[in-house]
Amino acid sequence: ISSVSRPLHAMVAAARHLTARHLRKAASGIGRGPGDRYLRLAASIGCRGERRAPWGASRTFSDFISAQADEGARLRLAFAAACLPHPDKVDRGGEDGYFACPSSRSFGVADGVGGWADNGVDPGLFARRLLQLCLERIEDSKSELDLQEVLLAGTEKLLSEKLEGGTTVMLGRLCEDSTMAILNLGDSGAILLRPALRTPPGSDQPLLFPRVVFRSSDQTHYFNCPYQLGSGSAPVEAPDFVRVRVRTGDLVVAATDGVFDNLFDHQVQAIVARHLGRAWSSGAPVTPHLQGLAMSIVKQAQRIGLQEDHKDIITPFALSAHSEGLSFRGGKLDDTTVVIGLVCSDKTGAEEGEEQTELLQNFK
Repeated sequence: ISSVSRPLHAMVAAARHLTARHLRKAASGIGRGPGDRYLRLAASIGCRGERRAPWGASRTFSDFISAQADEGARLRLAFAAACLPHPDKVDRGGEDGYFACPSSRSFGVADGVGGWADNGVDPGLFARRLLQLCLERIEDSKSELDLQEVLLAGTEKLLSEKLEGGTTVMLGRLCEDSTMAILNLGDSGAILLRPALRTPPGSDQPLLFPRVVFRSSDQTHYFNCPYQLGSGSAPVEAPDFVRVRVRTGDLVVAATDGVFDNLFDHQVQAIVARHLGRAWSSGAPVTPHLQGLAMSIVKQAQRIGLQEDHKDIITPFALSAHSEGLSFRGGKLDDTTVVIGLVCSDKTGAEEGEEQTELLQNFK
């Protein structure tokens, strides 16, 4: 450990640089752990250090930082999505698939395995069809199906259609018990982010920054060979399945490897902070910024991917290669696809506008 927590008097001094409103907003999402006492105390001190009553239930700001707003409210997801195909695959829409369904609070991304193209097969069709069948299974069910059952049903139906190809797949769903279920097969990824107080280097003023609550892990047989579903007879490995407790204001970023091969997690966090930081700080609605955020992520990933010959560019893909004794520098050009999901509640819905109903997808 290279640093230690600042003493209480330092926390209070730093807090005085924040407006009372910002502190109250931040404190409304603070937990009950020992370290949280300092932040609650700092939040109860005004700009000039006056002691104030603890922040109660009569909040008037429109933010997504307070866990209190979740009590008795049904959570939902506000979505945005973006997809940029590999420049050489634009004519056929690339090989990635995605969907984001507000009504079922579910989403998915899939990356068709490019090796099938050597046999004259369009792996993008396989990836998108699998997601379409999974979504149909979710929507047809009257109960909240387990995502493992959804993937199994979608896979069986796809194989019965005799469509050739292979794909990785990630599915997600916001459940009734306020958990986010995530199923992952292969090397797509998901990050669950939560706005929290963080003090930048060289500053004494805490700011709201998206910290990582959960990060999925890649599933690979060996370097650049992910677990996958295919029309062949190869055995299928078991996908990872997790459930994470979420709250209002959490942000899930689900993306194919074209994004996470070129962007480190901290770079994704920085892009999120750039697009949403002002709204978080001012209490303005967040959803109007989600589509711009999605586009920024896929564009930046592709921008780095285009720098394949730049040996001074270090990427997650390059580090993964080096970890297995392989030499690689520069970006990795690929399709880049992302789905963004903001956890909202019915009680905060009016502040974020009308509830989203449009299905986002690239099946057709």
